[in-house]
Amino acid sequence: ATISRSWPALRADEAERLAGFLEGLASQYVGEDYSKPRSGTKVSLSELPTIARRSFPLCMHNMYSKLQDTHHLKHTARMQFGLFLKAIGLTYEESLAFWRAQFTKNMPQDKFDKEYRYGVRYNYGLEGKRQDWSPYQCSKIIGSPGSNAAAGEHHGCPFRNFDEGQLRAQMQQMQISNADASFIVEKVRGHHYQVACGKYFEAKHAGTTLIETELGGITHPNQYFEESVKFYAPPEVEAAPTSEQSDQFGKD
Repeated sequence: ATISRSWPALRADEAERLAGFLEGLASQYVGEDYSKPRSGTKVSLSELPTIARRSFPLCMHNMYSKLQDTHHLKHTARMQFGLFLKAIGLTYEESLAFWRAQFTKNMPQDKFDKEYRYGVRYNYGLEGKRQDWSPYQCSKIIGSPGSNAAAGEHHGCPFRNFDEGQLRAQMQQMQISNADASFIVEKVRGHHYQVACGKYFEAKHAGTTLIETELGGITHPNQYFEESVKFYAPPEVEAAPTSEQSDQFGKD
């Protein structure tokens, strides 16, 4: 192993064990806690179509689009996307209404309630372990088994799972310039998926910089979402001084 050659004083088994520890540490998420919607980022069900077009990272936009097209997502995608929706502020009732409205375009409501309602409740800690589940971070999404669009699997990280042709077509569809798309593809070739996502954010939000962060681009889908919401938030307007304050300003 590389680390064994770097530290010859260590026994081989110690070096290998330490290498595994360091590799695991590198993939650990140590960023912000996105388990709850934060101030200024909570959205409602009625806002979802606009917010999805404007502020969803590519992974979530891909699942949202596939759900709109096919009115179905498989289990892993429902978990990944459902927990993201929970973290941006959809209540349990809103999430249930959202999933039910999509799925019942292809099935009776009683089938949805029998087979899929439990999963929505589970994400909100209302079934199973009754745990307040957090949305998936990028390292978990990237490290999960790859999706297979042909088999109806649309979870995971598109920067990791799409082939170059798919990725370039997706960039064109999202109106990303050729220069930015080429930069993104170059980073993907080097397996720098989170940096590619940071560049995608920049391309969608002119004037921003999210490539060279201390953690190397985007580290969490909800980080992308929150930064996008901040970008589109109207500028704060300073309140005009009251008449009493104006009088004070006029005094020596």
